[in-house]
Amino acid sequence: MEVPGSSKKMIATQEEIVTAKVPLGYRDQCAHLLIPLNNCRQAEFFLPWKCEDERHVYEKCEYELVMEIMLAMKKIHEEEAKAKQNKLQGNIVPLIPKTANA
Repeated sequence: MEVPGSSKKMIATQEEIVTAKVPLGYRDQCAHLLIPLNNCRQAEFFLPWKCEDERHVYEKCEYELVMEIMLAMKKIHEEEAKAKQNKLQGNIVPLIPKTANA
C-alpha cells in the first residue's frame, strides 16, 4: 500500500494491524515495527530495560517519518513565501511613472 507524499511504504497489512489491535494514531508506515515491539512488551511484562532493540528500531522509523514531514512543510513554507514575495513585488507602484514616449 502506497502512502501519498511519503518515501516509505506500508509494510503491515490492514488485517495484521487490526489483529494486533494497533491504535488508530499509530497506524502509519512504522506499524510493522510496532507490532513485534508490543508483542515483546507484553511478553516481558513491560519492563523498561527489555525490548530495547525493537524500541530503538521503531523510534528511528518514527523519527525519519517526522523529519520527512518537516522537510515537506519547509518546502511548502518556502514556496508560499516566494509566491508572497513575487505578489508584493508585482504590486509596487513606481515612484517615477513611465511616460508614453519613453
